[in-house]
Amino acid sequence: MDCPFEAVIFDMDGVIADTVGLHYEANQHIAKKLSVTFSEEMNQSLQGLSREKTVRAICDLTGEEVSDEQVKQLSELRNEQYQRLIAELTPADALPGIYSFIRELKEKKVSIALASASTNAPRVLSRLQLIDAFDVIVDVQKVRRGKPDPEIFLTAAQLLGVSSNRCVAIEDGEAGLTGILQTDMFAVGVGTHSAMKKAHWQVASTEELSIKSLINAVEKTRNKDI
Repeated sequence: MDCPFEAVIFDMDGVIADTVGLHYEANQHIAKKLSVTFSEEMNQSLQGLSREKTVRAICDLTGEEVSDEQVKQLSELRNEQYQRLIAELTPADALPGIYSFIRELKEKKVSIALASASTNAPRVLSRLQLIDAFDVIVDVQKVRRGKPDPEIFLTAAQLLGVSSNRCVAIEDGEAGLTGILQTDMFAVGVGTHSAMKKAHWQVASTEELSIKSLINAVEKTRNKDI
C-alpha cells in the first residue's frame, strides 16, 4: 500500500499522552487561588493554548484587571503544579493504540514530529519512553505565535524537510485544529467534541489510528476532491 504522506505531526496532550486531566487539575489549582469556578468544559476550550494564555483566560473569570506580572507569577505556579503531576507519569499513561501506531509509522519510514503548546513536552515524552521516536519536537518557545496560528505545524514540517501538503497533523483541541486547517495538511481530529467535526477525518479515540486506516482516510478525501 503506497503511502500518500511523508510525515505525521502529533499534538501531545489528549493525543499522545493522557494528560488532559492533569492540565485540568493544574488549572483548578489556579482557579482556586483566584476564587473562581473552572469547569471541564472551560478546560476543553483552552486545550492547545500556551500556559500564559490559559492562565490569563482563568484570570479573566474574575472580571478584574490582572497585570502581566500577576499572570507571569500564576503561570509559574501552574507550571510547578503541573510538573509535580507529570513526574508520576509512566508508559501506561500513553493513550490507547499510540505505541502501535508510532511503531507502524516508523516501519513505513514516515517522519514523526510533535507540535505542542507545552514546554514540558520532552519531560512527558521521556516519562512515556517515547522521546526517541520523534524526529522533531516543536513547542511554543520555538515559534513566535502559538495555536491557533498554524506556525507551530508549519515549523515542524519545515524542520522535517517535508512539504506541508505531504503532512498529516493530529489534534484533539479546537485551537490546534484551527491552526492545521489554515494549512494544506490533512487534519485528524481526536475525540467526540463537536469542534473535531471540522477535521478531514474525525476519530472517537486514538485506538482508531493505524497506518492502514489513515492511508484510507487520506485517499478517500483526495478522491472526493478530484
